Amino acid sequence: MKKLRTLILLLFATGSLAYSQKPSRIGYVDMDYILSHLEDYKVASEQFALQVAQWEAEIEKRQAKIDAEEKQLEAERALLTPELIKDKEEEIALLKHNLNAYKEQKFNAEKGEYISQKFMLAKPIQDQVFNIVQEIGKMRKYDFIFEKTDATMLFSNEQHNLSKVVLRALKKKDNAEDRNKDMAELLKESYDFEFVEERVKKRKEAEKAREERRVQYEQERLRKTEEMKQQRENLKAQREKEQAERQQKLQQEREAQKAQREKELAERQQKLQQEREALKAQREKELAERQQKLQQEREAQKAQREKEQAERVKKQMEAKTQTPTTK
Repeated sequence: MKKLRTLILLLFATGSLAYSQKPSRIGYVDMDYILSHLEDYKVASEQFALQVAQWEAEIEKRQAKIDAEEKQLEAERALLTPELIKDKEEEIALLKHNLNAYKEQKFNAEKGEYISQKFMLAKPIQDQVFNIVQEIGKMRKYDFIFEKTDATMLFSNEQHNLSKVVLRALKKKDNAEDRNKDMAELLKESYDFEFVEERVKKRKEAEKAREERRVQYEQERLRKTEEMKQQRENLKAQREKEQAERQQKLQQEREAQKAQREKELAERQQKLQQEREALKAQREKELAERQQKLQQEREAQKAQREKEQAERVKKQMEAKTQTPTTK
């Protein structure tokens, strides 16, 4: 739109400089008025609005899923192992990354699909308007032709408004009355207010034909809207099915991982218990052996002392026996 308006503004600037001593002829067009009276553009705009609404609904759905996952994680955090918490946080981070990528794809201010499709929606009409404005400017010897919005007009005389004749030129192929008329005839009729009876009759017939086309357009739009609705429902059902399958697969993987970790933990605990019992048995055996050895040593010492005691007693007895004989 900016490009079109700038080109229209500069189209006849060179001519005005060459004839700067003469009063300038200025006209303007209202693109909003033109676009609002083109059925094809209105239908395309409505379909584009439905597409944008679908994008926004998808963003809201993904954000709601992220919020639900975060809420569930916080509620279950105390019951989960660090490994499961890390897995869950990585899943949530991936969902956020995908959501941001989706937003950038659809609504990026420079290269998003919203900007590009909105531009392409009006570009064919803008190109046609530009060509028509060129033809009018050359034919009517305008010095400047502005686009109303960019010109920021505080006041404008309706006789300088070229929007209606531009609109008629755009719709020539759909209007039986204007189909074979050149630009000169359209300009003359657009600024001539003495309409004859036949012209009024043809205009009414043209309006009737336009109404019939409008009804056809409306029916076609409703049909396409219903088809898009059905497609969205089918797409939604398919995505929900795929999501359910992914969640089921993820749950099965989590349960398998949990079972594997529990099995490994049980095996480690069993091995540790066996090692503890073996160590305990070894210690008890060594203690029993040390006690037995100590008992044997004590008994041996006792026997040795008893033997020594017996020998001393024997020696004392022998000594007593030998003493009287000596006397």
